[in-house]
Amino acid sequence: MEVGKLYFIKNSFYEIFLDCNLLINKEIINGKLHGRPCCYAFQFDKKDKNIYWMIPISSKVKKYEEIYNKYLKKYGKCDNISFGYVLGEKKAFLPQNLFPITKKYIDGIYIDKNTGKAINIANDLMAELNKKARKKIRYNQQGKKFGMTDIMKIYNELIKEKE
Repeated sequence: MEVGKLYFIKNSFYEIFLDCNLLINKEIINGKLHGRPCCYAFQFDKKDKNIYWMIPISSKVKKYEEIYNKYLKKYGKCDNISFGYVLGEKKAFLPQNLFPITKKYIDGIYIDKNTGKAINIANDLMAELNKKARKKIRYNQQGKKFGMTDIMKIYNELIKEKE
């Protein structure tokens, strides 16, 4: 797996962690049903090379722009949502739905069908997403739940699987 790339997650991951509030919808893009949400991958701790962190991406931009704007108005910032482009289309990136994963649960990398190459995210967007995600992970590691997904429950189960 490469950090900064987009991946699809196996259904088995969602089945195992059904009670962890994962974003489980399947999106319809250009009239076709796609796999589980596409996710942006990064690593929080370079020492733990087996655990990757995934930020789901949604095409429901209007919905998330409304939420984003409410947070901006109320708090002056929004660490839950970011926006960027994938294949020229605006997408919502959802750090609020971040979750850890291992390679075992990766179904495949998102490939641009026109070029045959893996999709790349702009460096400035990667930096923003990583900053928001690291803040969320640290907060959860302190025992405070931040976000929709029970990431520490998933993380602890993945560590047990490794052992």
